[in-house]
Amino acid sequence: MTNPEIQADKNTDTLEISIFEVVGFFKKYLPVLIAAAVLSAMIGVAFSFLLAKRYTAQTILLPELGSSRNNSFFSMALGAGADPNGKLVPELYPNILSTIPFGQYLLKTPVVDINNVSYPTLESYLTRKSSQSFLSGLFSFGKTEKKETKPKLPNPKIKILSFDPKQEKMVMAAKNLVHATVGTTDGIITIESEMTDPVVAAMLVDAGEKYLINYVSNYTISKTTQQVEFLQKRVAEARKRQQKAEYALQTYRDTHRNTFLNVARIEEQRLQAEYVLSEAIHSDLSIKLEQSKIREKEEKPVFKVLEPVRVPLAKSSPKRLFIGVIFSVLGIFLTLTYIIFFKEKLHKQLV
Repeated sequence: MTNPEIQADKNTDTLEISIFEVVGFFKKYLPVLIAAAVLSAMIGVAFSFLLAKRYTAQTILLPELGSSRNNSFFSMALGAGADPNGKLVPELYPNILSTIPFGQYLLKTPVVDINNVSYPTLESYLTRKSSQSFLSGLFSFGKTEKKETKPKLPNPKIKILSFDPKQEKMVMAAKNLVHATVGTTDGIITIESEMTDPVVAAMLVDAGEKYLINYVSNYTISKTTQQVEFLQKRVAEARKRQQKAEYALQTYRDTHRNTFLNVARIEEQRLQAEYVLSEAIHSDLSIKLEQSKIREKEEKPVFKVLEPVRVPLAKSSPKRLFIGVIFSVLGIFLTLTYIIFFKEKLHKQLV
């Protein structure tokens, strides 16, 4: 009968691999691995030349920072989107530039390419007939465009966004062309866009900057702006009331100049009181209107441009060295896999 401990030792010995065997294995196949790494790197670099050059344009903004949601109990009570002063926190700015309305805004933005060719909209630039790269032509060969229909709404009067598949694809592609990031400690906003055309990339960053500033400004002062518009209407009504009361008072005095009846005096006093009241209302509303206009200017957020947008000169991708390293590592891995499992069949020796 076989001793179990001896049998276990034998099984353990079969699974042990000497360090000398590992060193010998790599010495044996080291030239092959080096050749595979070099060849794979060359293939990766050659592949990178088939990719279109892309340029990244960016701008850096410093917003007016108020209370942060990270250090204010009241902002937590108000919600994650605003501080106690009613301002949007910078952490939400990237979400503003990743919405469908922003994509629609970009598609309507006029652009000029590096060849000084003007396009009325970004959509016309993206759908232009241009020479395709080798890879895009290879992958699109034999494909036919499907006729796409716009989905019908149950009630045409309902104002709901509705796109056909082609329009939705364009909007999604447009809003993904511009990205924004916010520093976690300093709150600095970085807006960037990567395109094959450096001029178009810079123009998209500029459009994104304007959209973000206008959106945040309108959100912050929207309540005060509504108050200003309301007071402007009330001031106009109060002015008309004052003018009407003044005209009625002066007309009554002209027609009852030599009248000494008490009834006439009572009517004159009533008209005088109406005029004084309308004048006081007009004066009070005018003061509130001016105060609201001042508050509207004070509440408007301020953005300081730290780094203005400019046309990039150096490409940001493809990074040929990085692609070569990735292909080299992948080539070594595939070569080792082939040697271990197909040539040496070491996995069978470990069973």
